[in-house]
Amino acid sequence: MKAVRIHHYGGPDVLVYEDVPTPEPGPAQLLVKVAAATVNPIDVSVREDRFPTPKKPPKILGSDGAGVVEQAGADVTAARPGDRVAFSGLGIGSEGSYAEYALIAETQVVHIPDGLSFVDAAAIGMTFPAAYYALVTRGALREGETVLVQGASGGVGSASVQLAKALGARVLATASGPGAADLVLGLGAEAVIDFRTEDVPARVLELTGGKGVDLVHELVLSVNLPADVKLVAKGGRIVGTGQGPGPDATAPIGEALSKDVSVLFMNLSNAGRVGVAAIATEIAAMAAAGKVRPVIGTELPLAEARRAHELLAEDHLGKIVLLP
Repeated sequence: MKAVRIHHYGGPDVLVYEDVPTPEPGPAQLLVKVAAATVNPIDVSVREDRFPTPKKPPKILGSDGAGVVEQAGADVTAARPGDRVAFSGLGIGSEGSYAEYALIAETQVVHIPDGLSFVDAAAIGMTFPAAYYALVTRGALREGETVLVQGASGGVGSASVQLAKALGARVLATASGPGAADLVLGLGAEAVIDFRTEDVPARVLELTGGKGVDLVHELVLSVNLPADVKLVAKGGRIVGTGQGPGPDATAPIGEALSKDVSVLFMNLSNAGRVGVAAIATEIAAMAAAGKVRPVIGTELPLAEARRAHELLAEDHLGKIVLLP
């Protein structure tokens, strides 16, 4: 089969499109003929060795994908050949999804509902479950609350906007760059604040009549935490999903104490494979029903994985998808 591998760490030029043996499934594994694989920041971190993994080069990159079950191991009961499935969480201790075929564990199976394409199913990936885990599992979002999504035009941010809206929240968002505001407004945000040119706390307080927001989904924690404390309401929660450029974050303690602010952290891996698959299954049903939609930016042949990684490093909107 054809696959995209790295033989050593480095820039996009280390990605090699080449022939590799087609794997055989073990007793609890499935062999999936990949129809679509998404390109994610975690793939870049693995490529650059900024996210050390048990599986060392040469290795196939790629965490998320979708396709058709080709073979099922003897102990597998969750799916059978011919089933349309999506999956995520590859490329860490295993080979990844940038390939014509991928091995997945039974616990990673997400059945694709009728009416949902392979591209959209693959693009649900880990971004929508991460947004759900932040808003619902950690943030305890309730219908009628007001949410601010910081960095709403990215993969997790755009998912967060849609999920919060679908769950009955009023959604405010920050974004910047060509087309970002229009995209985020189209996904359900009531207002989009340009974080490069506007005073975000002042604008949020203006939009909420001085109350502030009940929940902040923060994708750039090391930069935005001080502002988040200023703009969150009494008893509000800040859920940190993305670290941002720095390793540390500071907050105005006095103001945080005065408002009973909760700062929560999260890592989707703590949900485990079964938990992530369960969340993704729920979101796939929402996508099939038209309640949310993955934002697709660019589709490229698998052979152009280098170009996909170059695009990921540039300003872009929507998921980048590789098609084997």
